[in-house]
Amino acid sequence: MLEKIKFYLFQSYHRPAAKILHIIVFLKRFFYNKKTNLFSEKMFLLKNPPSSTIYYSFFGRIIFLIINLMSILIFRSYFEKGLRLDNNEKKRNEILEGNDGISWPIQQLDYYETFDEKISDDFYKRLEIDYQNSVKVLNENKFFKKSPWWIKCSDEFKKIFLNENLKLNIEALNNFRNSVKTKAAILADQNFLSSNNSSFINKLKSLSIINLYHKLSEHVDLDILRMCSESRAGNSFCVSYRNQRLSHRVLRYAYYVSQIKKNTSLDLKAQNLFLDIGGGYAGLSRYLKNIYNHSTFVTVELPEVCVLAAYFLKKCFPNKKIATFSDFKDHKKINSEDLREFDFVILPQPMIEKFDNEIFDICINTTSLGEMTNEMQQFYINEIERISKKFFYSVNRPKERIEKFNAQGFYGVKFKKRWKSLIYQFTHTYHIEFLGEKID
Repeated sequence: MLEKIKFYLFQSYHRPAAKILHIIVFLKRFFYNKKTNLFSEKMFLLKNPPSSTIYYSFFGRIIFLIINLMSILIFRSYFEKGLRLDNNEKKRNEILEGNDGISWPIQQLDYYETFDEKISDDFYKRLEIDYQNSVKVLNENKFFKKSPWWIKCSDEFKKIFLNENLKLNIEALNNFRNSVKTKAAILADQNFLSSNNSSFINKLKSLSIINLYHKLSEHVDLDILRMCSESRAGNSFCVSYRNQRLSHRVLRYAYYVSQIKKNTSLDLKAQNLFLDIGGGYAGLSRYLKNIYNHSTFVTVELPEVCVLAAYFLKKCFPNKKIATFSDFKDHKKINSEDLREFDFVILPQPMIEKFDNEIFDICINTTSLGEMTNEMQQFYINEIERISKKFFYSVNRPKERIEKFNAQGFYGVKFKKRWKSLIYQFTHTYHIEFLGEKID
């Protein structure tokens, strides 16, 4: 008799335990956002979804934060299973099968990167020569002037990553995203989690990254969000959640990539030409390359930052063709066929004048336009209008900021061409986000 009762309660098709579970899951749904797929084909038979498919609402994030905060304060450990700090001390574990805590098959970008492959001495030597020649070209061009802000940043980068004889500091490159002290946000925000902090502090701070992950799930395509994971190049310190190495920077890139993918007509299988002006160490290009696999990504940057971008991409994509200043220094003009010979192209600022008219499918600038002098801002807008044939994606400060950059904002630049606004809004990064389609 007891066996029959037990079977009815816990194992039969209409078991009361299943009805109780339905009620529990139904109540839980108020803590999940709309991206969590929660329904049942049968009446009164909701089931718990796998944890990797759950995305929290505002109230869910509050509960998640409180529970994990209390666990860290009392037990010095996360409450959430599978949540851990990842400071690159251990190599990733080989994942042989799926589970509720991760996407299956593996989606995260870093899993497919051979970050530990050694870079040849010849490549480092090439970067040293390119740097010296890029600085020479930049100095000879009287029009290109750094803002006081970028003079400070360039000097810092030079001291950190180059010795007095202009030889590369390889150890500094290997750790360029781990506790490097600099004013430039592209590196400074890598220090949010740091090996200089205690484990306790890092765990507390990491909760804000997980909160942002769930908040962005409402705005980022889930196929993009599931891929989101920091490269190990540069020895970055991250929090690992759902087996994804997360930071504020890589989550921001996920948002940019999702916006471009959702709102442009760029063919995923075509050999598009992307230009990222002020693309930093090429973190956004790395992400986009995993979506637009056949495309070419061009980065225009300061000579010091070009070194970081070339190193970073070489570590992430050791088998891809990466062009630097040496490949284009003798070109009077650079056309689309020249660029499409490579997967990535990294060039100093003056080289932008050599690009043919209307060769880029999309030009991108995120946050750096407002850090330039007013004259340089307008120069780049003029060049974007000249060399872009389809789209311009901008995420930039709207108004002038005198105390830090002494420069106008996005409202101050002047457009001569007509652009159809596909996106125009204020973003979570406190910038104006604009995606324009060029109209003939």
